[in-house]
Amino acid sequence: MTHTFRNIVLAGLMLLPLHVFGQEDEGLDDEFALLEEEIRADEVESASKHRQSILWSPSAVSVITREEILASGATNLPDLLRRVPGMDVYEMKPTFPLVGARALTDNASNLVLVLVDGREALIELSGFPLWAAMTIDIEEIERIEVIRGPGSTLYGANAFAAVVSITTMSEQPRRFAGKAYLTGGQQGLWRFFGRVGDAWKAGEGILSFSAGAGSEEFRSASDREDRIGRVKIRFHSFVRYQFGSRLDLSLHGGLIEGAGSMFETAGDFLADNVVNHYAMAKASIALADSLSLKAQLYQVRYHVDLHYRSRIFAYGTWIMNLPDNMMDINTYDGQLQTDWQPAGWLHLVGGANLRYTYLQSDKIFASVLDELRGALFVNSEWKPLDALQLTAGFRLDLNSETEPAFSPRIVAVYRPLRHHSFRLGYSLAFRKPSFMEGLVHLQPDDFNPAFPEIVDKFTKSVGNENLKNERLHSIELGWRGRFLERRLQASIDLFYNFYLDTIFYKSEMSISSLGMPDIANSIFQFCNNPDLIEAFGGEIELSWNLPKDWRIWGNLGLRRVTQDGRRLPSEPWLRANLGLSFDRGSGLVADISLHYVTSYTVELMSPENPFDNDKKIIQSLGNRLLAIGRLGYRMAWEDDTRLEAGLSVRTPIGPPFREYAGIPILNPDSYSITGSDWAGEKLVRLVTFYLRGSF
Repeated sequence: MTHTFRNIVLAGLMLLPLHVFGQEDEGLDDEFALLEEEIRADEVESASKHRQSILWSPSAVSVITREEILASGATNLPDLLRRVPGMDVYEMKPTFPLVGARALTDNASNLVLVLVDGREALIELSGFPLWAAMTIDIEEIERIEVIRGPGSTLYGANAFAAVVSITTMSEQPRRFAGKAYLTGGQQGLWRFFGRVGDAWKAGEGILSFSAGAGSEEFRSASDREDRIGRVKIRFHSFVRYQFGSRLDLSLHGGLIEGAGSMFETAGDFLADNVVNHYAMAKASIALADSLSLKAQLYQVRYHVDLHYRSRIFAYGTWIMNLPDNMMDINTYDGQLQTDWQPAGWLHLVGGANLRYTYLQSDKIFASVLDELRGALFVNSEWKPLDALQLTAGFRLDLNSETEPAFSPRIVAVYRPLRHHSFRLGYSLAFRKPSFMEGLVHLQPDDFNPAFPEIVDKFTKSVGNENLKNERLHSIELGWRGRFLERRLQASIDLFYNFYLDTIFYKSEMSISSLGMPDIANSIFQFCNNPDLIEAFGGEIELSWNLPKDWRIWGNLGLRRVTQDGRRLPSEPWLRANLGLSFDRGSGLVADISLHYVTSYTVELMSPENPFDNDKKIIQSLGNRLLAIGRLGYRMAWEDDTRLEAGLSVRTPIGPPFREYAGIPILNPDSYSITGSDWAGEKLVRLVTFYLRGSF
């Protein structure tokens, strides 16, 4: 039944006739459309699950508009997120970037929640999103809202450090339109994406349709086997019916197939036959002028075949090879939300969520391979004064396999002047153990006969059923203001976070009296950290729209992270981003952004003996500058037809460098591993030429 439902939805989205209802009437005039876009740019939705002015937002929010996305020289979503203050982006592998915020970003990359049109875009097995395996292309993104800080009160388990909310649907489709993008350049990179859409009058409502498809290929600069990362097909579409503001119905479907490489603690591995597809139905119904109901139902499937490229040694002795493994993860999710504003001074949002996930694998051993989750949340906004808004809410999450979690939030926003707001708030966030951390054990079948106990060890270890939820207490203070007729916008956000029961992988190899590895008394398991971790700092953000179509922006992210009072050297204390763009609509278009991070160190296991306790490698990184730019020429006509050509560049300022610790494998025969450099990717100059058209 599941596959039948998915296939019907996907087939319906692809085969919908393009002109069943005839062409749409004239629609909104240009003046009203511009006014609508101006209002839209001033509003956010992710911070409270309803649309409101960004000056009333109870969270620190950064917005990346469609215009900024097109102007940027970024060719992927993580590079675009480098523009957000306080965000960590490390290129571990071209198909496996690491993204985090404010603190504790490591190779797990599982502290940020990603939403695509309201659907969680992450793998339940690991708890992190596969950025390179998204069913959407950066060219079809209309808007990105980034909550900088925890969001568990509204979104639950994985909204720990930040929430990245991506919107792909246009607010007001008006007529048949198409877009195409083609790029190619260094490192064997090429990418194609095309999208078409249309809108028609359907009775008193509007029926719209959009479908996009593309393909992509690229190589790693650090892979001596010259392995190719490939997206065979990326497809995403939706059908939407809107009846004014009273009814909004939509069906969504997406699919991606490809291959790439990833890295985990024991080394990197190839991910072949990666398949991610989903089907989703959404509805928004206005029951009255002040009451609306929203519902969402989706099914997601991830399939991957993993081939590990490393052999496991300890103290010069071969222990085992990690087995090749097939994994299939299915998730079913249903959400219901009510939005009620009984008075102008009171706004209530509440809802429920139910999710079921199950895992299939040929080499994974676990006592439980499925999970049932349920949640209830309430968020209230009360304005006792015209200039004061008090936000209070909570969420209760229940889980069949892990402990329950309670996530409260209370925030006060004060606007003494029309274009200025001050914010003070507290929230508690949590992150549940992922399947890999809490339930999954491995079943080795290729091991050293001298250590037969390795089989029993790994079929009972790795995952830890006794793990607690990670918890984050966060106190935030913020200010946002506008000047010079709103051309100049600025914000300052300060935070103090303390983390409890953070989850990490503990690897401690014991040595017998004979100097040999003692497998039975060794530890290879995810554990909770008993130490208190504190992070405090802030972000400063500035954007200035200059005359004659120039725009300059910049931001700083500062932090100090300590563990039991000792500063963590793996945390850079400052990130700085600066950008300048020029866009007159036609003619020359240009954009340049600079990204700087101060020095930090990363601890790395030895590629020769990754289980050795005394062979950790510490590399000093950072104090580097990365530039991402675009230079093009655009021809535009009155009917919204545009053609643009140019080049995009991502290059280190100075010699190539790594953002995450890595070791080049210069002599493969001297190592027990194959494939790419051990761990982090080396960033080199990447120049691509592009052609973009729309009609």
